[in-house]
Amino acid sequence: MEFQLRVKPSAQKELNKLSKEDYYRILAAFSLIVKDPFIGKKLKREYCGCYSYRIWPHRIIYQIYKKELAILVIKIGHRQGVYR
Repeated sequence: MEFQLRVKPSAQKELNKLSKEDYYRILAAFSLIVKDPFIGKKLKREYCGCYSYRIWPHRIIYQIYKKELAILVIKIGHRQGVYR
């Protein structure tokens, strides 16, 4: 049972800014996340309830909606600034 992936417009904007190589690496990561959304690290504090998946040096921050079988990508960015 695969989840449906949705990307917030702000995350899509960040994705479009990446190099071609990083762009395709993140798209490949999306396919892994869709198959097993709990593969990422569970986050705390202001991102409580979210998960983070790392593709060095970038991070994908996403929420899982179990009832709707959906994943919402909230943020994509470099590891230094993505949690701010």
